[in-house]
Amino acid sequence: MQPTAAPPSVPGPDPEPEPVPYPHRLRFEERHRSGIVLGHERDHTVLRAWVRGTVLGPAADCVTRVADALVSNAHRHTLSGEPGGNVHVVIDQNPFLLALRVTDNGPRPGARIPYPRLGEPGRGPLSGLRLVEELTVYWDWEWEWRGTTMGPLTIRAVIETP
Repeated sequence: MQPTAAPPSVPGPDPEPEPVPYPHRLRFEERHRSGIVLGHERDHTVLRAWVRGTVLGPAADCVTRVADALVSNAHRHTLSGEPGGNVHVVIDQNPFLLALRVTDNGPRPGARIPYPRLGEPGRGPLSGLRLVEELTVYWDWEWEWRGTTMGPLTIRAVIETP
């Protein structure tokens, strides 16, 4: 008895790639650049540990506080805080300054398009962007445009490294 051949398989769609679990590190060729992608969860334990392992010296505490504030804002005000959302955090270091970039997933559908602003001085002791303003040399932001809608927002904060 001869073995029977398996019927030819019908080509189907390519299987979906396995999602990369959060958090995961970003790889860069530049040695002075490090990055991490966080999920939509608001537990910042991993973020704090990553910053403290990336930034050495006295600037680590300041960078941790600024990163914490910016990631919290991304989770609270954008699609990054929704299931499936994420936040990209990148640190560029040189001997004098450090640039921290936090990129969210953009505004929620139907939301009034927010833009980063300091808010009211009476609300909380140095909360959100007021903390960033207090602890950084400079900060700015830029939107990514997707046709006629706003896409991801990146906030860049520059911190002095003593």
